[in-house]
This record gives sequence, structure tokens and C-alpha cells, in this order.
Amino acid sequence: MALEDIKRNIDRDIREPLLPVCRALVDRLATMKPNQLQRLTYILLADFVHRRPDDDVFQSALTALTSIKHNPLTMYFVFYDAGDDREIAISVKEAMQSVDDACFIHPRTGEEVSDFERQLKPVFKASNEFVAALTGSHDG
Repeated sequence: MALEDIKRNIDRDIREPLLPVCRALVDRLATMKPNQLQRLTYILLADFVHRRPDDDVFQSALTALTSIKHNPLTMYFVFYDAGDDREIAISVKEAMQSVDDACFIHPRTGEEVSDFERQLKPVFKASNEFVAALTGSHDG
């Protein structure tokens, strides 16, 4: 699937007032190198479209871009490991299960983490399909 196909899907599947925000995000992401598309924060993405991260339209646009067919963005979480001063990627499923269970097990130590909600942050990356559209490799 080519980038233009992804843009056509967005135009077809997303409505006002989200559509211009979604278009602007995809246009901005299309100017980036694939290695720059692996850790996109709310703040960075909001800055790309001159919105506040807590803006309802912006947040709804991100939801749309992660859930439509041929989604250009994928959401995941990072857990900040203060002991090692590094971030560890956590799947959405793992993060949601931890919230539901009110219990998060440290991925490295296996110990329960108190106040884990403050250490789990949502981030985004370009979907494999979007990266393939940018790089011209349309195998997958």
C-alpha cells in the first residue's frame, strides 16, 4: 500500500473536526525518516499540529489514526525503570491488564511496582504499513 492509499483511507474514514488534524499529522510524519518514527510522544505529536496534548480533537485524532483500517500509527507504552535509568516498551494489552488488575510487575525484576501508573507513559510509533509506504517496500 502506498502513502497516497493511506491518505485516501483517512479522507474516506475520518470526518470533521478530526480530519484536518489527522491529515496534518500524516503529512508531517511522512517527512520523517523511519528511524525517527519509533517513539512519538503526545507532546511531540501535538507540537506537529500546533495543538495542546490535552486537546479533545487532538486526542480523538490520535485514536482514529491508531484504529482505522491501514492505521498509520500504533500505540504502546513505556515503563520508566528508575533503577536502570531507561525505558522499557510495554504493549497496550499489558498496560491495560495492569490497570485492570491494579498491579504491575516490573519486566526486569519481577517485583510488583507501586504507583506504576505514573511510570507508564503512552507513546506512538509509525505502523509497519506506514513505514513500508514511506520506504517503498510493499511486501507486508
